[in-house]
Amino acid sequence: MTLLRSFALALAVAGCSGGAGSVTPPHDNPGDSNDPGAAAGDDLAPPAAVADMAAAPNAPDDLATPPPPAKKVLDVIWQGQQTGYWCGPGSTRMALTTRMGGAAPTQQTLATYLGTTTDGTDDISLVRGALNHYLSIDFYEAKYLPDPPSQAERDLLKNDIVYDISRGYPIVANVVSGWRPPGYPGGTIYHYVAVVGYDQSGELVLIADPAGDGAGGASWTNVPRTYWISVEDLGTWIGGKGYTA
Repeated sequence: MTLLRSFALALAVAGCSGGAGSVTPPHDNPGDSNDPGAAAGDDLAPPAAVADMAAAPNAPDDLATPPPPAKKVLDVIWQGQQTGYWCGPGSTRMALTTRMGGAAPTQQTLATYLGTTTDGTDDISLVRGALNHYLSIDFYEAKYLPDPPSQAERDLLKNDIVYDISRGYPIVANVVSGWRPPGYPGGTIYHYVAVVGYDQSGELVLIADPAGDGAGGASWTNVPRTYWISVEDLGTWIGGKGYTA
């Protein structure tokens, strides 16, 4: 697009706006009276043929984004939750290690940031804030699912997982059992897990569980540190709670 607009500049002796890409820069305004170099728009309008060229198809801005891979697994440093109520800090730390490695903040630091108490971490929106803060980004949102989720909401969850993880960003889910993976103890369990991979174009998801390997207590010894479940089951598991994406 820049070459075409440069060509328009050469032919029409006119100003041009900013380019395009994944981040859109500010656009110049040729008619802004506060700009001493700006001239009347009618005097600098490009010929119709040049305007048509600027909108021509197959310019770089129009190139299609390559599809995501069918499988993507992030490098995660597993760490068990360090208290019976730090599944939120534990999951958040594991998610952060996929981007920060061993430099990710400690569970104690995250527990303080998240406001975690002996009752646990209050809401997935707190995890969203921690991910954005420690990764110096602002795109994570907290997304909530009813119990049970609709098919459209399950499809969005799958799309969010593939979109984020294929670009190197993990997801943290607040879950409630209800549905539970094999090896889980009985009873109603409110919990947090990190989602750090997917396979079969998002039909399967890789869970990093901070309560695994007995970290959640004696009744958790049969729960692996990481395991695969279907995205359908993950949607059911999240139902009534939410996730970051």
